[in-house]
Amino acid sequence: MLLAKPDESLVKHTENALKVFSSLKEAYPEIPELCNVPQFWDNLFFAVFLHDFGKGARGFQEELKTGKKWNYRHEILSAGFVSAIEIPEEDKMAIGLAIITHHKDIQALREKYATYPEDNPGFKRYKEKLRELDLAQLNRMLNYIPDFSQKYLGKKLSNYHYINNCDDLTDAYRGYVLPYYRKYRLEEFTPLHKKYGMFMKGFLTASDHLASADIEEIKRAVDIDNYIQFEYLTSVQNKAKKHKGDLFIISPTGSGKTEAALFWANHNQNPMRTKRIFYILPYTASINYMYKRFVKLLSSDELVAVLHGKSSYFLYKYFSESNEDIPYDRARDYAKKCLSLAKKIFKPYKILTPFQIIKAFFNLKGFERNISEMAGGLFIFDEIHSYDPHNTALILQTARFIKNELNGNFLFMTATMPSFLEKLFMKELNINSEVRMENQEIERFTRHKIKIIEGSIEDHIPLVKKDIEMGKKVLVAVNTVKQAQDVYQKLKDINPNSALLHSRFILRDREKIESSLSEKNLLVGTQVIEVSLDIDYDVLYTEPAPIDALLQRFGRVNRRGKKGIAPVYIFTKGSGIGSVYNEIRTSDSISVFKNIEILNESKIQGLIDNVYKNGYSEKEQRVLKEVSENFQSFYRSNVPFVDSNKEEVNFYSLFKSVEVLPLCFYDEYMNEIENKRFYEAMKYVLPISLNQYMYLLKNDRISKTDNGVVVDAVYDDELGLLIDKQGSAMSI
Repeated sequence: MLLAKPDESLVKHTENALKVFSSLKEAYPEIPELCNVPQFWDNLFFAVFLHDFGKGARGFQEELKTGKKWNYRHEILSAGFVSAIEIPEEDKMAIGLAIITHHKDIQALREKYATYPEDNPGFKRYKEKLRELDLAQLNRMLNYIPDFSQKYLGKKLSNYHYINNCDDLTDAYRGYVLPYYRKYRLEEFTPLHKKYGMFMKGFLTASDHLASADIEEIKRAVDIDNYIQFEYLTSVQNKAKKHKGDLFIISPTGSGKTEAALFWANHNQNPMRTKRIFYILPYTASINYMYKRFVKLLSSDELVAVLHGKSSYFLYKYFSESNEDIPYDRARDYAKKCLSLAKKIFKPYKILTPFQIIKAFFNLKGFERNISEMAGGLFIFDEIHSYDPHNTALILQTARFIKNELNGNFLFMTATMPSFLEKLFMKELNINSEVRMENQEIERFTRHKIKIIEGSIEDHIPLVKKDIEMGKKVLVAVNTVKQAQDVYQKLKDINPNSALLHSRFILRDREKIESSLSEKNLLVGTQVIEVSLDIDYDVLYTEPAPIDALLQRFGRVNRRGKKGIAPVYIFTKGSGIGSVYNEIRTSDSISVFKNIEILNESKIQGLIDNVYKNGYSEKEQRVLKEVSENFQSFYRSNVPFVDSNKEEVNFYSLFKSVEVLPLCFYDEYMNEIENKRFYEAMKYVLPISLNQYMYLLKNDRISKTDNGVVVDAVYDDELGLLIDKQGSAMSI
């Protein structure tokens, strides 16, 4: 009996992979039409059936049984078995390419396993390994084709023959890889260089990897009407529930947009509920919060995946906190398993950052599977107003491809979006429908009265102190970390039940702070308070900022509308104007609020449009245009099978921060690393901006080690990282 793994036969693994294949075929009925290949599923069946035939080599079987390294690639031999299938040569090429690259891309094959020219060492090795194949057993395995195809493809195939001699096998590298690669280099693209090739490789690797994880079929979405049963639906929820196709929703914070989005996705599902649902949010904190919300709603974490830069750590913490006294190893293994499944085509609901979508277009490893998963998907972009022109352009271009090439549908949601930006999205993506809350409903969300205060917060510390001393829950929002640290130190002694929150706390301390916020009487924070913190304060004091940022800050006061009309005070001077925020836009935002006392919710859109009456600035328009043009040019060279990491540097350059370890935690960090408690080690890192990193590097306060970047700056548990203060001489 031939083995695929030490504890699994080749026949069994092949059948398990075909079970996944059958599940994918049912989930994605539109694929043949999308790639214009009617016989797509037949070809993919053969690719899945043959993908591990090379494991029938003597050396591979010995490795499984004894551990002695074989030092060759089984998929190079597997691909040759397309010779046994009686189909047109172009179909054999598609199958052969998918098989030969299902572990290593063409670039890796060219470097180590090239079989042409024949004086290449790789040719001799290939010929030697061919002789190791157990053709008798592999020919017998071909006899499973009729039964397996009937069972998993839905029709009986018998168009195959036995291989009598190893030399009758196709040299897939020479016959398929080289011609494909030459056309790639000459930009003479065929369907295999685009969606057809992406789907072949994407769904083959999905079938193989899920079968290897002992999974036989992908999960389906639920009928959300069985989980959300409100006595009363808002007008927005009612309309979303009945709308087919793409949609824009603009509705106040706290008005039930998340439920409206799930109703929309439910209505746009296919009858089998196999369309994948991508819920996209801009911030890690928002995603973590939404993941917990979905898990609670569905009473299970088996249907929901979470993906962002720190999702493995979040899952580790989530499991640890949900199961007291759980051993580290169990929590670690849970996080690894969840993250692995989140990256596969498995769970129907994925909550993620836009970068997890965008990365599929940067040729990173696994991009073919990621793009395949998106076919026919339902994409919900929440807080779509939050992105700068650069990332807005990336989202627009990605969404355009998904809609036009993959038949995806989109729902964009926001509480505060300039009309010019909404029109841009609707025009670029050909969206014709918008839902807004009806007037009689929207006034129920009027919650704030505004007062503009001349000067800065430093000038009016006594005013803030007075509200704190009166026992009010006070929120102070500022624009920079340094300002937050300074203001907090001036206010914290008034009420010991106070907290400071910004991005420059290590994970351990930030988690501790965030978990205690509902109990705090005073919170001083930066922009991090604007998103997905479940907080509700009585009064807000805020530095000036653009209107969309201010409205997000307002939303953290009288959040549920149960405190009557709550006061928000806006200072006319503040930190970060000109660096963090556009100066003119900030000034215009203050101006539109000057003549307003009660902020009627129905008037907010007009105020936003007043501030953004000229749309993007010239600089912002230039960025939008350049990124859009570069993306389109770049995507034309986004080709399957070839080199899955060639654009890794370009992708990670999108992130404008660096993870660092404060020097004072170096010993604790290294202790966790040495004990292989990597998730515990992550508690000691924090992000700084690229500009701050370069400043510290220039001043010899950065040390690059094998285990990360160490920063020499004072760290205080209550204040966070104090970048301007050097801790001690760097000595690592």
